[in-house]
Amino acid sequence: MPKRVKFGHHYYYIVLPDELRDNKFRGKNVVLEGIVEDKPLIEFLPMELPSYRTTFRINGLKIEFSGTPHIGIGEQVKVYGRFVGDGIIAKAIETEKALYVSEE
Repeated sequence: MPKRVKFGHHYYYIVLPDELRDNKFRGKNVVLEGIVEDKPLIEFLPMELPSYRTTFRINGLKIEFSGTPHIGIGEQVKVYGRFVGDGIIAKAIETEKALYVSEE
């Protein structure tokens, strides 16, 4: 089993992109490191509680984050979140200069 790290109140499995492709980590907390492949899309969601959603790709996996991190194409990031099969719902994004955390 892969190594785990603690972040906040949860433990996250340190995984490689190839380990996620077989879906054995589906529904588990994972941490993935990689380079942002495309321009992040930041959407404003004007529902009952206005919020933002940022989506981008790392190693072909879709990453969704509830917030507006200051990241760009080609940047090295570390993503903490739950693997949902085709991507990760991120709880935190760590860059060289900042740590972005969404509410739990």
